Amino acid sequence: MPELPEVETIRRGLVNKIVGKTIEKIKIRCKRIVLLPPPRQWSLALRNQDIKDISRRGKFLLLSTNDYQLLVHLGMTGQLTYWDKNKHNDNKFFVDPLTGLQKAQQHAVDKHTHISLYFSDGNAMHYRDIRQFGKWRLYLVDDFKHANEYWNLGMEPFTSQYRWAHFCDKLEKRNTKIKSLLLNQQFVAGLGNIYADEALFEAGLQPVRKTTSLSKIEKTRLFRAIPKVLKRGLKYGGTSFQNYLNVNGETGNNQEHLRVYGRSGKTCWKCQEQIIRILICQRSSHFCPHCQR
Repeated sequence: MPELPEVETIRRGLVNKIVGKTIEKIKIRCKRIVLLPPPRQWSLALRNQDIKDISRRGKFLLLSTNDYQLLVHLGMTGQLTYWDKNKHNDNKFFVDPLTGLQKAQQHAVDKHTHISLYFSDGNAMHYRDIRQFGKWRLYLVDDFKHANEYWNLGMEPFTSQYRWAHFCDKLEKRNTKIKSLLLNQQFVAGLGNIYADEALFEAGLQPVRKTTSLSKIEKTRLFRAIPKVLKRGLKYGGTSFQNYLNVNGETGNNQEHLRVYGRSGKTCWKCQEQIIRILICQRSSHFCPHCQR
């Protein structure tokens, strides 16, 4: 699933490509992805709207138009890519036989392309989602205050919301495994499985540790580790294993810089012990039993 660095990379890529453009028409090919309002009403509402701004909160993208707020969650396999009328489609793309991931600099509409926004200048933005877990919601500007899925999110790591006192207060109110809490979007917005594992490695904490067991020093290490690993992911354009692509259809490079995630059975880059994998709440967790206590 795209996490904060991947979604922010997509946002930055879209800003220079679609902000200021006018939506001429919309094509919805999979109605289940559009949560509200109903698809036909959704399409009519966005027609002739200008894209004014694109922001991000946690794993959500927010596209602001004249009258609406378009809230996009990419789910597990969502891809947002830009289609330039002046470029040829890359017909020599690679399709992963397991996931169906299409890697191309610019792809044509295929069976997994479920939503397309066509702009008045002849260009387009395509949404591709193999597993169809992504969710799109459209709110009138005045009604956006009712978007609980957005407003109920936790601290945003790169803003003034991310405060030491607030962080400790939330930790102390829970008695659960630290990995489970990190995956809770009402604690810190934007963290997922990849960056939670990486943050715990940076902080030297095992994922099964209870939140109530952490010392002040350990809390401090975790507080600092979270933005650190997110910034690293952003620096390298996000993490690509199977599905994530940026708006140009390119993969990220952060998978080459991961310390523990996806490295079970390999040696720790610090101590040369073997990275192990366990399940916590049905999610894979990777850690070094020597470096993480």
